[in-house]
Amino acid sequence: MNNIQYFHRDKCKLTNTEQLMFLDYLGQCLKNGFSLNLSLKLIPTLWKEKENILQNLNLQIENGVSLGAILVKLGFSKQVAAQLNMSFIEGSLPECLTQLTELLRLKNKQIKKLQSELTYPILLVGMMIFLLIGMQTFLKTEINNSDLGENIIFIGLLTIIFLGCGIGSRIIYLLHRQDYASFNKLKKLPFLGSTLVLYIQYLLVYDIGILIADGFSLQQICKFTQKQEEGSVQKCIGLKVQNQLSQGKSLENIIKEEAFLPNSLLMLITSGGKRDEMSRKAVLLSKTLFYELNLKLTKLVVNIQPICFIFIGICILGMYLKILMPMYSVLQTI
Repeated sequence: MNNIQYFHRDKCKLTNTEQLMFLDYLGQCLKNGFSLNLSLKLIPTLWKEKENILQNLNLQIENGVSLGAILVKLGFSKQVAAQLNMSFIEGSLPECLTQLTELLRLKNKQIKKLQSELTYPILLVGMMIFLLIGMQTFLKTEINNSDLGENIIFIGLLTIIFLGCGIGSRIIYLLHRQDYASFNKLKKLPFLGSTLVLYIQYLLVYDIGILIADGFSLQQICKFTQKQEEGSVQKCIGLKVQNQLSQGKSLENIIKEEAFLPNSLLMLITSGGKRDEMSRKAVLLSKTLFYELNLKLTKLVVNIQPICFIFIGICILGMYLKILMPMYSVLQTI
């Protein structure tokens, strides 16, 4: 317990890049024949900067704390932590690490690209806010005009800017939470929603493929996912599916109504076949979803900047009106 408090007290969380490095180190150790415990003892000697955190992680594992719970403390999302915990229990951790490392590389690449795309628009928005406030003060002082139309434009512009900033902050907050409830809210957003749904579908289909290969039935998969991190997509959907099945609802309707379960799963289930064959089909489907996710992320990042510039253009138009309306009023009095 003291060690878990150590994580919370010192806020020892890994950044996105550090999470990728950790998974890389762990994957390489496992591929070279080391057990998980030996790998976790070896990594601190290779990664001196995070030696204390990683030694503490190893101690937690030895004390019986689940791998998923510790990874959440280290900053991993609940989905990734649940997936690693499930693969660890089922003995497929090396394959899962390879898959997650590839996914995190893609995620980090797109985040860096998104940050570079948004730097200029954010700078412009900040400059516009100061300019707008300065214009309001100058025009009132120099022209001594308190026309209602000008005040409406000023209030309207500030409302648009702060509303945009508020919505952006809310989206970032929900993305940071990385739980089922947050994803349920975000899936309704244009552009971003469909990408997030595809991301979750990819993770779930990959998990289903691994569990089917290990001989799990549908009921066993639902029960197994419920042992994962509280709030994770795996646990929430597993509980939801099990409850609906117990109420007599068909699996076909459950898949069709659950946005985070792709309809292509129906083809996988109805086609039948041996467990090994079904598992290979699920893994193939997950690779297809990963390819689609890559395209969606690229398209999303490319479209973000034009949307920001449309928003900035509307604000600039309002600022021109704010400048010209007092001048027009003065000309009418001459």
